[in-house]
Amino acid sequence: MRGVKEMKIIFNADDFGISPGAVYGILESYKRGVVKSTTLLANSPAFDLAVEVAKENPGLDIGAHLTLTFGSPVLQGLETLTDDDGRFRRNYTSLENGLADVDMNEVERELTAQIEKILDAGITISHFDTHHSIEPLIYPVQHKLAEKYGVSIRRHSDVSDFGAIKTPDLFATEFYADGVSFETIKKLVQKHIGTNDVVEVMTHPAFIDETLREISSYVEPRIKEVSILTSRELQAYLGQQEVEIISFRDL
Repeated sequence: MRGVKEMKIIFNADDFGISPGAVYGILESYKRGVVKSTTLLANSPAFDLAVEVAKENPGLDIGAHLTLTFGSPVLQGLETLTDDDGRFRRNYTSLENGLADVDMNEVERELTAQIEKILDAGITISHFDTHHSIEPLIYPVQHKLAEKYGVSIRRHSDVSDFGAIKTPDLFATEFYADGVSFETIKKLVQKHIGTNDVVEVMTHPAFIDETLREISSYVEPRIKEVSILTSRELQAYLGQQEVEIISFRDL
């Protein structure tokens, strides 16, 4: 009905390319479920496979999953961002603790290289988010690059000013680890139903493989995410509540 408020949800799948199992788990969650957007790690082990799958499924909305805490950088010689082995610092805390010594010019060069690698592979990017949620640490650079490339970004709760850049109204992190359940999504919907809010729900669906086990501390819940995100029960519930499922392209 005209004038009726309608909640919208973006189910975004992080870590596209982190392993072959993650690529196919996200694909399954797109083709048979509610995931319409995903973000690609430019330095990921299964990057080429992710690009191939993305091109075969143009309806899947692709963003850049910018990282300074996973694997090795796209560029070489980043002295303030890497350890003695040339790899990124391993987590948010280690990056935060060394932030005073980080050269933000190096940050901008590396994140630009990650974005350009995805674009050079023939993928159109609609949005940015970050691996390990490092937005608050590097937001001025992320903001600058979002303006440069004309994309939207994730609305991290610890960032207060997004300017003219398009974002959802809320970034929901509850669907993670022990919170991976149908009930978590129902509670989120009930909180925002009857509003015009656009809510992004962070997800990490994947089929578990050895690559994922070797490089990620978040493994077992991912297959449960696939099951919930592709379930008829969830899709029927969202339909009954008249919740519109959109992608970042639709912002």
